[in-house]
Amino acid sequence: MILIVAATVACNSNTFSVTGTVTPTEEVKDAMVLMQDIFSGAVDTAMIVDGKFAFKGEADPNTVKVITLNVPGPRRALFVPEAGKVTVDLDSLDCVKAGKLTDGIRGFMKGIREAGNDEDAFMAVVDSTWAANKTNGLGMFVLSNILPMFESEAELDEYLDGAADFIKNNEDVLKEREALKAVEATSAGKPFKEIEGFTAKGEPLKLSDFAGNGYYTLVDFWASWCGPCKREIPFLIDIDKKYSSKNVQVVGINVWDKEPASLQAVEQLGIKYPVIFTRDDRSATDNYGIQGIPQILLIGPDGTILERNLRGEGIAAALDKYVK
Repeated sequence: MILIVAATVACNSNTFSVTGTVTPTEEVKDAMVLMQDIFSGAVDTAMIVDGKFAFKGEADPNTVKVITLNVPGPRRALFVPEAGKVTVDLDSLDCVKAGKLTDGIRGFMKGIREAGNDEDAFMAVVDSTWAANKTNGLGMFVLSNILPMFESEAELDEYLDGAADFIKNNEDVLKEREALKAVEATSAGKPFKEIEGFTAKGEPLKLSDFAGNGYYTLVDFWASWCGPCKREIPFLIDIDKKYSSKNVQVVGINVWDKEPASLQAVEQLGIKYPVIFTRDDRSATDNYGIQGIPQILLIGPDGTILERNLRGEGIAAALDKYVK
């Protein structure tokens, strides 16, 4: 009787165990296997012994884990740590066998690949998978792939209707909510928010030195390492030359950057208009809800934001709507 009870407890244990294999080539024989929670970032490690490795842990259907090697290469295995056994073959494209939620991840990724560049097909896969998994890790995985696509807090709230609390309170979801609030607070028709920084010589400089002082102020958030940012600079230099006599002031806001690189970029790119260096202080972009750069916006003479998300030749087109 005692043995039967013990066996029952063992079978009902809320744990998962990973049994993994990989061919012990010269490249991987001394490699470390990493198992990371893709939401919390927590990492476990294991050694490869004779081409085998193993992990154990507490089951949690509300998250997703990824197994990788700490060597270059495409080996990657995603799974939801449901209770039971997980087998991983890092030599195989179909490399994971686990529970139904892991099968759901596989089906979701396949659907995304098949959708290709068809946005409607992509969203059909996303919406159907999300609708069936709002209370588990697969749902959180789906949501994490589309978080940057939401355009307002109200839109995000509508999508989250019926979702589990752990999803609503996920750190990335909360960050996205704050970013969307900031975007709304600095959208067209709203007053600009102050940005404080320094000149190239280290002297204090702020956005209100230009914006709200009777100028049309064209503001460019950029960084020296950002290729798309650099491609916008020639348009801004051209605007600075052609529109300076029309009450237009171009101002660069250097963000997420290191000072030596940013100073060098200003010289190499031939930037003559004022640049506010924020010294990697994220408050400037946080206050505007900016999660990707470049971000170019136009502020009217009275300090009201007129346009956001300007690019290329569209910058001059936007200015021509206001500047006569």
